Amino acid sequence: MKRGVLVAAGVVAIGLGTVLAPTAAAEGGPGEYARCESFRAPWDPQAWIRDGAGDKIVLSPFGASEVYCTSWHGMTAGYQVDPWGDKHRLDTPWLGPLTNKIYVWNPETF
Repeated sequence: MKRGVLVAAGVVAIGLGTVLAPTAAAEGGPGEYARCESFRAPWDPQAWIRDGAGDKIVLSPFGASEVYCTSWHGMTAGYQVDPWGDKHRLDTPWLGPLTNKIYVWNPETF
């Protein structure tokens, strides 16, 4: 009997937590993309200077133009718009200390 009441109370608590969760918590999250000027092409000498400017290198057939990014809790996500208007995700391969510095153009569109 006690176990049934405990399980029922847990289900009610989870249900209320889901229904009453604040919607404002999602604001400022990773979904807000803006034009990003901190991406550089690999042939740009400024891209390889580690002066804390936050420059990131994008390996793409379109250079570093039309890049949109967002940053959330230290993680940066981005996409690039090609000349035909298609969006391509910029992936970050694991490269040790350069993992958050180099972004690779993904040919798949979304």
